[in-house]
Amino acid sequence: MFVRRSGAVVLLLLLPGLGGAEDFTEEGDTEPKEVFSSPAPSSPGTPWASLFRMEATTLTLLPRHGARSDEGFMQVEPMAVVNRGATFHLNVGAPVRLRLWGGGVGTSFVRKEDWDTLSDWGQVVRILTLGSDASPASLWMGSLDSYTLLSGHLVRRYNNRGNPDYHPAGVVVTGTLGPVYTEAFASDMLGARLTGAEVALDLQHFFFGRPPLPGRYTLALSAVHDWGRAGGVSRPLTLAHLDGTAVVLRRRSKG
Repeated sequence: MFVRRSGAVVLLLLLPGLGGAEDFTEEGDTEPKEVFSSPAPSSPGTPWASLFRMEATTLTLLPRHGARSDEGFMQVEPMAVVNRGATFHLNVGAPVRLRLWGGGVGTSFVRKEDWDTLSDWGQVVRILTLGSDASPASLWMGSLDSYTLLSGHLVRRYNNRGNPDYHPAGVVVTGTLGPVYTEAFASDMLGARLTGAEVALDLQHFFFGRPPLPGRYTLALSAVHDWGRAGGVSRPLTLAHLDGTAVVLRRRSKG
């Protein structure tokens, strides 16, 4: 738990000469993509854009019952963004907490709990996206916040940064090949924690060719494995699930 003691100081620099205004989104959308989407047309003339920003603020980490006294930090958070339309987005930067008071004898100037494991270095990648929802293949990397693996039978609303001292970067990869759609993920790119995948087969497309409304009749197989060797210790566990879906009534929402 922390309390901010002052507002943020923000330095914003948008490089000129890189095309029109771009919408830079700091939080990635980790909800599953629409299944069996069609490839999007390429746009080779899309301009590149970039953004650099620095934020600084002070905060206090409050003690828990029976724990050490409170600690004060100055948090400096640089950020750099490179963007090209909807097919490429890179956002790097991470908060660095510089100690102002507390912590006891022998504590480091930089809060070590934020950087004491290999997985913590994943927080440098805030967002990386290659491709889009309509691309035949795509990649998304960053913090997994309320992530659901396709049907959601095995992984639903998962957050890979529930521990405040564990900052991994997760990755989600999707691909479409004819009637087959695949999505795979790893909760920690630099440590063996939670991995899984789901493969969905569009039965109508497989037997009768591409339908006007894809994904109405599907057969899906999903599997997830918890390695239990990152951000703590737990017993390895593997789960698998097979299910079928048939949409018999489809209504267009109003509003």
